[in-house]
Amino acid sequence: MKESIKKIYHKLLNFFPKKMAHKILYYSVTKKKLNLDNPKDINEKIQWLILNEYGTKEAKLTDKYLVREYVKEKGYERILPKLIGVYSDVKEIDFEKLPSKFVLKTNNGSGDIFLCYDKQNFNIELCKKTLKKNMKKDFSKEMQEYHYSLIEPKIVAEEYLEEDGMKNPLDYKIYCFNGKAECILLCSEREKKVRIDYYDLNWNYLDYSLPVYRSKNQYKKPEKLDEMIRIAEDLSRRNKICKNGPVLCK
Repeated sequence: MKESIKKIYHKLLNFFPKKMAHKILYYSVTKKKLNLDNPKDINEKIQWLILNEYGTKEAKLTDKYLVREYVKEKGYERILPKLIGVYSDVKEIDFEKLPSKFVLKTNNGSGDIFLCYDKQNFNIELCKKTLKKNMKKDFSKEMQEYHYSLIEPKIVAEEYLEEDGMKNPLDYKIYCFNGKAECILLCSEREKKVRIDYYDLNWNYLDYSLPVYRSKNQYKKPEKLDEMIRIAEDLSRRNKICKNGPVLCK
């Protein structure tokens, strides 16, 4: 019931002028007023950028298929998961030709992913039904992120990555500002309820997330952390300095 009300609320915001919708959404999440005239923190700056800067370039980087081209252009094709196939329609997927383990996801949303650990026990019909539904979703209207509407919906099949017997490998997100890494977000336990932990660049724990969202595990520093940081910084050095607004590299 709560999720249904939340969806209706987000849909209603699309009928408001954009700036007003962002201010309402921002306050509902942070309980703070959104300052678009002189944004100070990262949340305010992102809202400013969405309203004033984000367009086709950001849509390409958001597109889970096209972003692969950007990574290749920067010389890091080796870090990409192997691409098995890309489809414009669910009917194009030949599940018989897919390997025993694989990943299927739409390129135009967030969190719409199917992990197949064993094709013999995989619910293909449910997967096809859900993917078809996700292809029609307009994620731009869920959180006022308009660049999502510029993405041509596709389905992407990639290799299934494993790590130490876990169904879902650890997910590292390196936050870069103006081309420099500042902190690292580690997402874990996605097969249950995702847990989030923050670390500095030397792998010291940061108490950025609320205790209820933290994991109870002490994760080791990744062996190639320095290389991960270097690549993340290089990939983030693409945004131009905004002429009339804040500087923020993604």
